[in-house]
Amino acid sequence: MEEFDLVIDGGLIIDGTGSPAFKGSVGIKGDIVAAIERFDKLKGVEIIDATNLVVAPGFIDAHTHADKTLPIFPTADNYVMQGITTTIGGNCGNTIAPILEWWPPNMFWDLDILYELSPYKYYFDGMLPADEVKSKIKERYGIDFKWGSFKEFLDWLDGRRISVNHVPLVGHNTIRAEVMGPDWKRDPSDRELEKMKELVREAMEAGAFGLSTGLDYQPGVFSKTDEIIELVKVVKEYDGIYATHWRRTGLRREKAKPITEKIKGIIEAVEIARRTGVRVQISHITLGYSITPLPPPNLIEAAVEATLKVINDARAEGLEITFDIIPNTTGGTMTSLHLVNALLPWLKVAGSNEALASALRMKDFKEEIRSIIMGGKWWGLNPIVNPYWARFIKIVACKVEKWVGKTIEEIAKLEEMDELDALFEVLMKDPDTKARRLGLRTDHEVAAFLRHEYCMPGLDTYAFDDKWEMKGPPFYLPHPNTYGGMARYFRRYYREMRVLSLVEAIRKATSLPAKVFGLNSRGVLKPGAYADVVVFDPNTISDVEDPLETRRYPKGIHCVIVNGKIVVKNGKHTGERPGKVFRLKSKVRGS
Repeated sequence: MEEFDLVIDGGLIIDGTGSPAFKGSVGIKGDIVAAIERFDKLKGVEIIDATNLVVAPGFIDAHTHADKTLPIFPTADNYVMQGITTTIGGNCGNTIAPILEWWPPNMFWDLDILYELSPYKYYFDGMLPADEVKSKIKERYGIDFKWGSFKEFLDWLDGRRISVNHVPLVGHNTIRAEVMGPDWKRDPSDRELEKMKELVREAMEAGAFGLSTGLDYQPGVFSKTDEIIELVKVVKEYDGIYATHWRRTGLRREKAKPITEKIKGIIEAVEIARRTGVRVQISHITLGYSITPLPPPNLIEAAVEATLKVINDARAEGLEITFDIIPNTTGGTMTSLHLVNALLPWLKVAGSNEALASALRMKDFKEEIRSIIMGGKWWGLNPIVNPYWARFIKIVACKVEKWVGKTIEEIAKLEEMDELDALFEVLMKDPDTKARRLGLRTDHEVAAFLRHEYCMPGLDTYAFDDKWEMKGPPFYLPHPNTYGGMARYFRRYYREMRVLSLVEAIRKATSLPAKVFGLNSRGVLKPGAYADVVVFDPNTISDVEDPLETRRYPKGIHCVIVNGKIVVKNGKHTGERPGKVFRLKSKVRGS
C-alpha cells in the first residue's frame, strides 16, 4: 500500500466546489493532495483522526491588510488559528510597497509612530520621509524594512518565511503619494500620471495580482475616475484584478452634511469595468443607500436588493463584478475599549485620562468640545454623519455599576440629560471606563448580501499575534474579526441563522475567492491541488466573545495545514512557516 506523508482519516470531506459532502480520507505527499478515498483506509507517516469533523480546503480571506504587518508577525497567528491559509492583501489602496521616498499613508497600525514623529490633534494630514518611519519601526520591532520597489518587497517577504500564503495587490494611494508627494489634493500632471502607470506596471511585472483603491482615504479621495481608468488599463494588460474600497463616506474628516448617494461609488466601479474590461472586486460591500431614521428589516432588504441590482445588471452585461463582505455587524481593522477615545483630540491635549476628566468639570471647555462635535469637525463622534452614535456605544466596565451594560443613549435617559452630557458625565466619574462599539448594521443585512452567489467573506484585518496593542492614544487593539471573524461567519450565518448551508459557506470561503483572484489549484480539495486544509468541528466552530479583550482565538479549529505542513494542531501554532508569497503569472503578458 502506498504511504503518504500525512493522512487525514475519517472526516466529512467538503471539497470547496459546492459538491455534496462525503466521508473519506485525504492523503498528502509533499505540498500536494495526492489521494482522496471514500472507502479505503490510507497509510501515512502521520495520521490525523478527523472523525466527526469536517475536512475542507483552507479558508481564503478575500480582503485583508496582511501585507502591512506580515513583516513583523510572519507566523500570522490570527489567520491560521481560524483556518485561514491564504490572505488577499494590499487592499483599500494602501500597501507597504513601493516605499521609495515617502512613507505610505493610511497604515493605521503605525499611528502612534506617526504621532511621535509629527504630533497632531485631529488628523494626520501630511507625509513623512520613509527613512524616518523605517528607523522608528526598527527601533520598536527590530525589523529592518529594507525594500523600496514592489519586487524588492515580495522578495524580502519570501525570505522572511511566513505561515500563511499571501496574494499581493498594489495600492493606488501608495503609488499616488509616492509620485505626488505631499501635494496630492489635485489632479496629477501628465508626467505624474505616466510615472504612476510606470509604478503599476513595475508591480504587475513583479507579480502583483492587481490594483486596489481606497477612495475614502487620502490621497485617493482626490482622484477622478479617469485617473483610475488609466491605471486599471495597465492592470488589464496583465489580466489582473481591480479591487476597490469604493467611494462611500468621502474623506473621513470634517463633515457638516449627511452622507448620501453612496451607490454612486458602486456605479463608478462598474463604469471602470465597462470602460476597461477589467475584473472588479468590490470591497466590504454595504448598503448603497442611506436610510434615516434607522430602518426596519423590510427597508434594509429593499436597500440590499437595490444595491445588488447595480451589480446584477452589470453582470448581465457580461462584466465580471464580484464582492466581499465583513461577516459581522461591526468592521474596521482596529478598535479601542477606552471610552475616552471618543474625545481623542482633547485627550491628546490634556495628556491623560484623569487630566481630561478634570478638565471636563469646566463648563466652557465642555461647550467648546460640544461646538466642535456638533459642527462635524471630529469624525470619531460626528452626529451629522451618525445621529444615533449614542445608541451604539455600550459601557462594559465602569466604577458606576448602574451604567455597566447600558449604552450612552440609555444612560442619558436614565440621568435625564443630553447624550453628549451623558458621555462627559461618565468620563468625569470614571475616566478609565471601558466601552464597546455596537454594530451600525444588522446580521440580517449581512445575510442578505451573503446569499448572493458572488459574495465572499473578507475580514478587513492585519496579521497579528495575540499580544499587540497600541500603548498610547488611541489605545488601539486589533478588531475582534482579526481573531475570530471567519469562525463567526460559520457560527452565525451557517449554524445559527441557517442563511447558508455548510457546503455553500465553505465554497464562498474557498473556491470562490480562488477563482476570482486566479489562484490555480487552491481553494479546492482534489487530487493534484495544493495541500491547504482545515479540519474543524462544524458544531462548535465559533468566535470567542469577551467584552474586555478582543484578542481571543476561536473555538472548533482542530488542524490547519499550509502547503502540506501542519501549522495549527490541537489549537496551537506549531511554529511552521511554509506559506508562499504568490506572484501573478499573467495569461497575456508578452502576447
